[in-house]
Amino acid sequence: LHFSSQLYASYAPNMTKRIICLLLNDSGSDHMRQGKAKYLFPGNNTPKGFISHYHEGLRGMQQIFILKGGPGVGKSTLMRKIGTAMLERGYDVEFWQCSSDNDSIDGVLIPAISTAIIDGTSPHIVDPRYPGAVEEIVNLGNHWNRLLLRNDKKDIIELTDSISEHFTACYAKLAKAGSLLESQMKKTASKIDMPTLRNIIQELTNTVYRSGASRSRNLFSTAVTPRGLISFAEPLSRSVGNRWLLIGPVGCGKELILKSLADEAERKGHYAEIYHPALLPEQIELLLLPDLDIAILDAGDKTPSYATDEDHIIDCSELCDIDSEQIEEENGAIATLVEEATAQVAKAKELHDKLEQHYIRAMNFEEVDAAGSTLFNRILALCAEKESGGN
Repeated sequence: LHFSSQLYASYAPNMTKRIICLLLNDSGSDHMRQGKAKYLFPGNNTPKGFISHYHEGLRGMQQIFILKGGPGVGKSTLMRKIGTAMLERGYDVEFWQCSSDNDSIDGVLIPAISTAIIDGTSPHIVDPRYPGAVEEIVNLGNHWNRLLLRNDKKDIIELTDSISEHFTACYAKLAKAGSLLESQMKKTASKIDMPTLRNIIQELTNTVYRSGASRSRNLFSTAVTPRGLISFAEPLSRSVGNRWLLIGPVGCGKELILKSLADEAERKGHYAEIYHPALLPEQIELLLLPDLDIAILDAGDKTPSYATDEDHIIDCSELCDIDSEQIEEENGAIATLVEEATAQVAKAKELHDKLEQHYIRAMNFEEVDAAGSTLFNRILALCAEKESGGN
């Protein structure tokens, strides 16, 4: 997509000069910084099926554009183009990666202007809660040839149903893996030295927190994708200056520390980003406290290679006696199940690619390009409004 420089005066008639500066990548100064990109998963393939944190992820957004339409209509391309263009204009952008397709995105958020563009189609169906006031639907399905799609009806139905079957098989494998991991966690947790653990939690709480304004978001840092288990946890933890790494096997106390600190963030009134793993979606993998410049990360069984001298490392394996041999055996079984689940997601992705071809052939991408230009200029108008002191 190539966004035109045409201005939509009806959106911001008194801001034309400012929008022209933005379009030219010129804010009036000699240098504009490159914005920072942040990557995470808003939804995930888990032992409990597909879980979406879309609504929590959108918390605080004042303008939300919801893209509708089938696979292959250009939603991901449109969002990526706008996200990249905003990075080039110096705005930080949050990219919501698709857990079922490594090459696609499910949304872009531009926090500075409280604006989001998201894919509102299955499996993360999103409809307006405050239509027109906050959310607007952009239906790219308006630009397809319905006759061509009706002619392909049989193939579209068969491919869609086959994709669902592969995801059902994936969730069955993940359910077995999750059950093994939960069992391992409970066995290890039963051996924790609780007085020592409570002391660690109290020391961390006293070190980390002060008073602030309460707000939090739940999202995913790790996902089961067609290319295997992908994690953004460590890169996300690097976005702040102070990092605690919790190491040790599952169930050794890391989970209790993170849960206690997340609860305390709510009580103390701090903005917290709470990131969950794929196989234990109710547990916490990363607690990010941007306003305090602090991250607390479950870094795995052992001190990771990315650890630095500046990191604070807490070895939770010292809190309990563990059967290393049994844990290793269980982890092998879990890894096999995850590989089998990944294979199902990869097969679903192959079929999805074939499904997309039916829609790509039926799309008028010149019209989609025009719709993208309209949306992009709407966003530029919001930027100009923000920079001029508007609400």
